[in-house]
Amino acid sequence: MNQLINYIEQIVRLDDEAIRELEQLSEIEYYEKNQLILEQGRRCNKIWFLKSGMVRKYYIHDGKEITVWINTENQTFTSLQSYSQNIPSTEYLQACEDTVAISITRQNSEKLIRFPQFVIFANTLMEREFVNADIHSKALSVKDAKGKYEYLQMIAPEIIKRAKLGHISSILGITQETLSRIRKG
Repeated sequence: MNQLINYIEQIVRLDDEAIRELEQLSEIEYYEKNQLILEQGRRCNKIWFLKSGMVRKYYIHDGKEITVWINTENQTFTSLQSYSQNIPSTEYLQACEDTVAISITRQNSEKLIRFPQFVIFANTLMEREFVNADIHSKALSVKDAKGKYEYLQMIAPEIIKRAKLGHISSILGITQETLSRIRKG
């Protein structure tokens, strides 16, 4: 739990009561490599903080898995549209390694709103997610294959080190063969 508290306290200081409430309302979950955390078509009612491991977000298009992103330690993840709009998920969340995450349900998250620190944290986190999504999509849309790889290497080196080649190439929107040539070159 200290890992999550430290993560939150990079944004806002938590008092003892807020920490106790967070500890009571959250749950530690364990996933084996390749285990699905969320399936397409199911409602996502949790937000997770990744203590250890790696989680891939992907969807299926024309029978092919398209990896959207891979989260590593000290990051939060969810199916944002499903969670925020309370609708069935259009994507999957899958553990890429043995994974330990701290989860909090939507219902329990709403209980934390009585603490102003959590409101500030949630707003800051959402702002960061939107800004990063905007920055990354713009950066990746104007770069060639090598530039995309170098950009991903800069913003997410853990993905480059640990993820499968096929997942990395999918994030970048390039073929595995092109990615292999770039990595050799």
